[in-house]
Amino acid sequence: MANANLTEKLECAWPGTFGSWAERAPVAPTLCRSSRAVPWRLRPPTVADVQAVLREAARHRTFLWPVSRGANWGYGSHLPARDGSVILDLSALEAIGDLDRESLSVRIEPGVTQAALHDYLRAHAPDLALNVTGSGRLTSVLGNALERGIGYSGEKDRELYGLEVLLADGTVVGPVAGRHHKVRAHPAGVSTDALFFQSNFGIVLAGRLRLRVRQESEQAVVLQGDLDGVIAALRDAYRQNLVSHPTHVAEPGRSARLGRGLLRGLWGREPTADEISRCFPEQGGYNALFPLYGRRRVVDAAWRELRRLAPPGVGLQRADESRLATAARWLQRVGARHRSARLRALRPLLALTWGEPSDVGLASLDGFAGGDPDRAARGAIYGNAVSGVTAAEARLTSETVRHLWKDCAFTWIVLDGASMITIYTLHFDDAARDAAHAAHAAIASALRGRGFPPYRLGLGGDAGGPRPLEASLKLALDPLGLLAPGRYES
Repeated sequence: MANANLTEKLECAWPGTFGSWAERAPVAPTLCRSSRAVPWRLRPPTVADVQAVLREAARHRTFLWPVSRGANWGYGSHLPARDGSVILDLSALEAIGDLDRESLSVRIEPGVTQAALHDYLRAHAPDLALNVTGSGRLTSVLGNALERGIGYSGEKDRELYGLEVLLADGTVVGPVAGRHHKVRAHPAGVSTDALFFQSNFGIVLAGRLRLRVRQESEQAVVLQGDLDGVIAALRDAYRQNLVSHPTHVAEPGRSARLGRGLLRGLWGREPTADEISRCFPEQGGYNALFPLYGRRRVVDAAWRELRRLAPPGVGLQRADESRLATAARWLQRVGARHRSARLRALRPLLALTWGEPSDVGLASLDGFAGGDPDRAARGAIYGNAVSGVTAAEARLTSETVRHLWKDCAFTWIVLDGASMITIYTLHFDDAARDAAHAAHAAIASALRGRGFPPYRLGLGGDAGGPRPLEASLKLALDPLGLLAPGRYES
C-alpha cells in the first residue's frame, strides 16, 4: 500500500483546512490505557463533510479511523489500531427520525446516544422502548450494535438493519427501492448488512433500529445462589421458554465492586465495608438478572413456574418500576436506612431491563465516580469468550483468566439455552499497563486454545490467523486500505 511514512503522516496539514471541526491535539486517555500517535480528530457536521474528508484522505493516502462516539470502553474507546490515523468522529451525525410504527423501527445516525433515543421515544412514542445495554447513557446506539453489544432485551446486532454505508470510493450504498421494505431486515437477493458489523469495509452513516412495544407488566427478575444452582435454573428456564431474553450473571467479585459503586453513586462518597455488606448481603454469591415482559397474568404465571423449577438454595426476587419506588419510600419512612438505600441504589440497574439507560453498568470500574470512564482512577481491559451454558465451562473460562491475571472480575451473559458469553475485566494500576496488556493477549490465546473463541474483537484483538475471504473483500471495497487499518484484522 502506497502510504507516506509515519513522520509525514503525523505532520499532515490537510485536515486543518476543515476549520472549526478539525482538532489538532493528542488523543485523550483511554480506560485500557493504550496510546497512539494521532495527528488530528475530525468531527464533520454533515454527510457531505464526511465525504469531503474521505476524498482528501484518499488524495493524501491518510488512514482514517471512524468512531461513532469513541465510547467503546475497555476495548479501545476512540483509539486507532495504528499510529498516524486521523480520527473520524461521527458524533455530530445525530438525527433520529422516520419512526415507523408498522415495522416498529426508527432511523438513527452514529451520534445518537442511548439517552437521546430514550428521550425521543418518551416524547414521541412512549409506548415503545429500546433495548438498553449497560455501556452508559452517552454511548452510541448504532456503534454499540455494530460492535455486537448485548442489551437486556437481546443482541443488538439483530436489531440493526437497512444500513446506509459510505464506501472508500465515495459511493453511498443502502436500501434499494423495489428490493427492500423497511418492515423486513433482508432485501430480495444478497443481504450485505452483515459485511459492516465488526469490519473495516466502510463507514456506516445510518441504519434502522428495531424497537419493542412496552408491555402491561415489565418485571426485573433476580436469581441468587451458587454457580451450579443458578446455571441449572437458567438452563431449565430457557429450555421451557420461561425466559427468552439475555441473562446477566455476576460473580461475587463483580457483585462486590458493583455494590460499592452503586452506593458511591447514591451517596456521593466512598461507602464502608460494613455499609456495603448491610445493603448488599448477597454480594458473596452469584446474581443473575433478566426481564420478563407480557400481559400481567402471563408474567405472573411464568414467575410461578420459575419459582417451582428453582433448585434448593436458589432464591428469586422480582420488581417493577412502581413496586420498587413504593417499597423504597416506605422503607425510608419507617427508618430502614440500609434496605431503603439498597433499593434506591439498585433502581438504575433494574431499570435497564425495562429500557431506561443509565451509567450503572460502569459502577464496577475501580476508581470511577461518574463522568468519563476513560478517566477512571485505574485502568481496565475487557475481554470475552463464547461457551456453552454450563457451570463447568464458566469455571474453566474464569480459571483461565485468573491464572494469568489475579485482579479481575466476571459477568456471564446467557444468550439462550445453548450459548453463553464470558465477559471478563482485567483491573490494573497505570504502572502495570504493559503487564496487563500482555496478560490480555495471553488470555485470549489460551481461551481460544481451550475451545472458547471471542464473541467480539477489541482494539488489536487477535483475529485468529489469516482470513483470505475477508482480505479479498477489504481489497475490493477499500483498495488503498484507508479505513481503520488493523481493526479486526489478523
